[in-house]
Amino acid sequence: MRSRLRLSPEMIYPLLDWFIPPALKAERGTHQRARIFLVSHFFGPFLGHTITVYLYWLDPHPSYGLWVLASAITIYWAFPWLLKRTGAFTTLSLISVANLVFMILWGCYHYGGLSSPFVAWLVVVPLLAFLYLGPALIPRLMVLGMIAGGVGIFYLFYAAGHSFPEHVPLHALGGIGIVSTISAAVYVSMMALYYANIVANQSELEREVQNHRATAIKLREAKDEAENANLAKSEFLAKMSHELRTPLNAVIGYSEMLLEDAESEGGDTQAVEDLGKINISGKYLLSLITDVLDLSKIEAGKMELFNERFDLDRLIDDLTAAAQPLCTRNGNRLVVERGDGLGDAEGDITKLRQAALNLLSNAAKFTKDGEVTLSVAREATPGGDCLRIAVRDTGIGIARENLRKLFQNFSQAEAWLSNKYGGTGLGLALTQKLCRLMGGDVMVESELGQGSCFTIRLPASLARAVQRRELDWAAEPVQDGGAARRDIILVVDDDPAVLDLMQRVLVKEGFRPVLADDPGKAVALARAVKPSVIVLDVLMPGMNGWELLRAIKADAELDAVPVVMLTVVDDRRTGLALGAVEHLVKPVDRDVLMRVLDRVCPRGKADQPAEPTTSKPMVANA
Repeated sequence: MRSRLRLSPEMIYPLLDWFIPPALKAERGTHQRARIFLVSHFFGPFLGHTITVYLYWLDPHPSYGLWVLASAITIYWAFPWLLKRTGAFTTLSLISVANLVFMILWGCYHYGGLSSPFVAWLVVVPLLAFLYLGPALIPRLMVLGMIAGGVGIFYLFYAAGHSFPEHVPLHALGGIGIVSTISAAVYVSMMALYYANIVANQSELEREVQNHRATAIKLREAKDEAENANLAKSEFLAKMSHELRTPLNAVIGYSEMLLEDAESEGGDTQAVEDLGKINISGKYLLSLITDVLDLSKIEAGKMELFNERFDLDRLIDDLTAAAQPLCTRNGNRLVVERGDGLGDAEGDITKLRQAALNLLSNAAKFTKDGEVTLSVAREATPGGDCLRIAVRDTGIGIARENLRKLFQNFSQAEAWLSNKYGGTGLGLALTQKLCRLMGGDVMVESELGQGSCFTIRLPASLARAVQRRELDWAAEPVQDGGAARRDIILVVDDDPAVLDLMQRVLVKEGFRPVLADDPGKAVALARAVKPSVIVLDVLMPGMNGWELLRAIKADAELDAVPVVMLTVVDDRRTGLALGAVEHLVKPVDRDVLMRVLDRVCPRGKADQPAEPTTSKPMVANA
């Protein structure tokens, strides 16, 4: 019951604020002074009229003096409406104080002179003025001038011996003096309590501000700690990437070479199978490392897109070549549907290929003795052409209640799927993030036991969404008879295993490799052998790959030679900015490397006469 009857100044705030114009509410201090102004003008006249009623009861013949006093008190009720209409807060405050000074001196003149009970109200005037007008100096001086001027005029009347009217005998004013003093005390107390409530609220507000400031400091510290932790994670992943990719490069490369030799020589079937397992495991581990690093980059906002023009038919051929072995492994048939007028597109072909291969890999894994369909089409929309890449399968499908968690990191639709089919649950999460990064998205339709359909939709041109950088490949049709080509490839790398692998791979593909493990001698060697392509590592002693790339592009004899970066450093932006035509990350897939070399060094380009493929490569090791 007490809580229901509890009154507080906050209860009248809505009424007070209704009279305050928005312009005055904008500044907190002015807003509070306007509330005090309204409180005094709402409740002050009630206290003032207790005096006029008492005078009316004492005066047997009330004259104009009482009616003027009553009118001056009543007029205060008009001030809230004037404030709402005009918003002239300072002007109305000065008028109000001037009226109060007039009422006090008018009451003193008609009821008791210097002994009048109205004199006590003079103490209220500066208090109200300071509460209304705040710290402004000029309005305060004007109020003090009003008080001094009024009292001065009154004193001149008194000093000149002017007689004051006696409407009520002086001895009868004792009671009115008590009433006037009590009213003034109540009025001052009411204003003081209201002001104290404002101060208390401000103190509470200051405490809240201090608490919020302390919370903000803690949040900032937590944010800094999180950023430091994220930086440490990124540095750790970068270091681990280097440490893992270097041995993986040897594992995958040598296993491919041994597997090819074993198959060509008709070796032991078990050995061939074992080598195949080693190669597959190495590639799987590489894909897992790549997915984790890519997710980390996207979440840290450091994943970069590279805009280049590419042929959609060639992209489909690449996807088909990569997905065919995956489908064959489970007895699936791969069907390719090409839309009409595919033409060229602009975007980050590497990330688009990665996203599409993730979907094809999933479809092949979860489908057995069925069909996987890759459908690519170009659709016209009001915002420009759009690419639609759909991957349909006739596999196990996905229950509707599991669709919502498909794209979460390290998540699979069902726990048993991981045990039966393997996988980390990163592929779909990474695919969605890559598609959204490229301005599109990926959608899924599936029914348990009926197969699934994943669809990538994204703009056919990302020129306005990513950094503008077009790679103009002077690509020519690839001709048969690669073993007859003798294009010189200069490979610069400080890792003997990499040089050995590159030598064996390039010789088999009909190239003539020149190997160098000293970057300091690479420029002179390049001038001597005049290579068709230069393949560079980045992390090398003495001179790193970036410095060597700058030196090559600054040399008049070598600046036109295409340079391909082949390194564990995943910084494609720097390589392309310095003039490289492509940036590949170790360990690179052999087919991808050959496609790049075919683009920058088309078959039939070299003028050297054909030599037997068994000829020794030129080696320039320090």
